[in-house]
Amino acid sequence: MYKSWIYITEPIGNNEFSYSERIALWSVGKIFVPNLIRGSLSDLEWGSEISFEEVMNGKIISCTWLKNFVHMTYKGVPTYIFDNHNHALFFRYRHTKQLMAPLRKGDERGFISEDMKPFAVIHIDQHADTKENKNSFNAKYASHQEVLNFTNCACNVGNFITSAKDAGIIDEVIQIRTDYALHNMQDLDFQKYNYILDIDVDFWVKKEVTSQDIEIIQKLIKNSCLITIATSPYFIDQKEAIEIIKKILQ
Repeated sequence: MYKSWIYITEPIGNNEFSYSERIALWSVGKIFVPNLIRGSLSDLEWGSEISFEEVMNGKIISCTWLKNFVHMTYKGVPTYIFDNHNHALFFRYRHTKQLMAPLRKGDERGFISEDMKPFAVIHIDQHADTKENKNSFNAKYASHQEVLNFTNCACNVGNFITSAKDAGIIDEVIQIRTDYALHNMQDLDFQKYNYILDIDVDFWVKKEVTSQDIEIIQKLIKNSCLITIATSPYFIDQKEAIEIIKKILQ
């Protein structure tokens, strides 16, 4: 489970974006996925490896970000901070898996109990991340390694929400893509759902994090079972991303 860093060198996952064009422009054609450490906000360090790459107006845009992904506990809630948003798929799977009953002793595969509350993701992001994905898997029968491989090699930042829902990891998605939607959220039914708070900091690109934003985020955190936060290096300056995370997790 992200125990060691890897390079993705094939045109798969996030490395599939504009792969041929990047190679033609002399890109090495690989992206970096760091390991996961147990830490705190002080462990958010800027790395030197390319984690996302695209072509814009005939030029390569190479984005570097996290030296490590960070797993921490914030106000009693398991929290994962990472760069590209698709990694949220695995961390959600891992969290829900902890509530699964094993099929047989010694087997890590499992299934979700029928009397368990369904999982709903509160998705605060500029983008829906719900494009179609030709690849799929069933979380009921997949192992941790299979889901990890899928997360890194068979989905991307644009379709991981679709993949998680199709796989049965999550049941509902609440899309929050504007300030108006965030500030006018309807009351959530915490008796019906286990809520996963999912934040992409590009939600605040070119705008300030307001005190009202922080108040709402803190209220959602209080009632969430899991927090996933993406820094999205292609969409927002990463120094700004760190500052935003520290503001909302004050």
